[in-house]
Amino acid sequence: MSHPAVIKRLLADFSSRQPIRTTSLIITLFGDVVSQHGGTLWLSSLVEALQPFGISDRLVRTSVFRLVKEGWLESERVGRRSYYRFSTYGNREYERATRRIYALEARRWNGRWQLLIPLDIPEKNREPFRRSLHWQGFRAICAGTFAKPGAGGSALLQTMQEFAATDRVLLFEADSSELSSKQLLRTLVHECWELEDVASAYRELLAHFKSLDKWLQRKPELDPQSAFVARILLIHDYRRILLQDTHLPEALLPPEWPGAEVLQLIGRSYRALAEPSVAYISTALESGNGRMPAPIDSFWSRFGRL
Repeated sequence: MSHPAVIKRLLADFSSRQPIRTTSLIITLFGDVVSQHGGTLWLSSLVEALQPFGISDRLVRTSVFRLVKEGWLESERVGRRSYYRFSTYGNREYERATRRIYALEARRWNGRWQLLIPLDIPEKNREPFRRSLHWQGFRAICAGTFAKPGAGGSALLQTMQEFAATDRVLLFEADSSELSSKQLLRTLVHECWELEDVASAYRELLAHFKSLDKWLQRKPELDPQSAFVARILLIHDYRRILLQDTHLPEALLPPEWPGAEVLQLIGRSYRALAEPSVAYISTALESGNGRMPAPIDSFWSRFGRL
């Protein structure tokens, strides 16, 4: 199908990236789409959904096999058909990400910090444990000590329970003392949270999707598949940046931080794409029970209110 010029340019840019990380794109699709429409997807529908991105049938199948092996997806075979869904691990990991991806505003900060010191995490769990902490906004501020502004919340409790780490870490709440150097704190945050790299990535995303945002504001006629493609590209690139960023409180950010502008652009564009993309999902893709069902109610609460 022929897509509008603005979406063709986004697809061309995506296809020019080397290597194309198909497994990451599939996780985006399962998290943004499949999780909201019944939870399962027929493999042939996945192949069809990714065809506009220039991803071959063979690469889709290889990537899905890898995601099953890594524990992100699980399969069910019915006759000759294979259906896929998030595993318990994959669903849990993406749900943690969801709390940040689709939130319209960062929570207010009370000036307190969480300090976490792992003492005896088994070697096989260290990297996934660190990765989960990273997603939640924790960063290593010195050897063996992770910090995060604000409360740990239910996500941290789930992580500790998942990795049987409740009795293997020390967790503290702390305030910044008046005796501490504010300049030193800003420098620490700037370096440990790699704010320069994150700001650069945000500015690149703004430049990349600004033309789509302006085009959508003119309220064009959108065919469902084009809306679906644009929505996946938008959330995929935004999710990649959130692997680095953690929505730090404004008090800890440098002046003219581009994150707020990015959040407004993403939310505005996603709202414009939501309804027509749902039309494509519900008519073109199949789950284990026929056509994909309508999205769950909470879908319409993404980015405030769709």
